[in-house]
Amino acid sequence: MRFVQLGRSDARLIELTVRSDERGSFTRTWCARTFTEAGIDFDPVQGNSSVTRLRGSVRGMHFQRAPQADAKIVRCSAGLIHDVIVDIRPGSPTRGEVYACELGPSTARMLYVPAGFAHGFQTLTDDVTVEYLMGTAYVEELSDGFRHDDPSIGIKWPETVTVLSAKDAAWPLLAERGSW
Repeated sequence: MRFVQLGRSDARLIELTVRSDERGSFTRTWCARTFTEAGIDFDPVQGNSSVTRLRGSVRGMHFQRAPQADAKIVRCSAGLIHDVIVDIRPGSPTRGEVYACELGPSTARMLYVPAGFAHGFQTLTDDVTVEYLMGTAYVEELSDGFRHDDPSIGIKWPETVTVLSAKDAAWPLLAERGSW
């Protein structure tokens, strides 16, 4: 694994090492020692998977509030996504900065999302599967988000949005929160 810092943030794009032979390929997607050596303190406690059927769908922008803000590792195991994270930590020197990358099996990459970042993605193909390793268990009362088209953030989605859940469409703008 190779860890690439995203901008000035502590988020990392993780380039995976793929070993191939006549049978196919093998890729390590988690190694506690390798992450520790890269300076990332992450201990997965939960694994999640989402399946999104239609190209252009957006999921996000999601985060879990303190006191159990959630760090995660995101990997797209089928299809292709435009993955987006935003630093929303109060006092962070990179607060409000947007980082985006493409993830899919052919990219051989994952994304480490630090606690205090919002996360979302847009599907660039039909039938997408995204897998998450979570550093904190899901707590429904702390689950939160903001609008995917919030003008104060200015996320540039590469395609027209085709599907958005009612819950994601109802998230407030960050300016409406008062603390942004």
